[in-house]
Amino acid sequence: MANNWKTKQQIMNDYGYSEGTFYARCQECWSMPDYRDAIIHDGGAYTFVDEDKFQKFLRYRSEQYRQRQLDPHLRKGA
Repeated sequence: MANNWKTKQQIMNDYGYSEGTFYARCQECWSMPDYRDAIIHDGGAYTFVDEDKFQKFLRYRSEQYRQRQLDPHLRKGA
């Protein structure tokens, strides 16, 4: 698709997401100002995802998870 945008179904297939997981990730991504523009709503029926920006969000999410798993003395800002 143009601009590296993908449909809901393409993202679900490519990432192995259920519909519930897809919407949960979109909601989380949409709630973060730095990543909000990765989710493109075209009315109520269509949602597209800018995959490049979405992957940046997933990397950020992964880093946050990794930080939570570290010993408290090794975390950033600790």
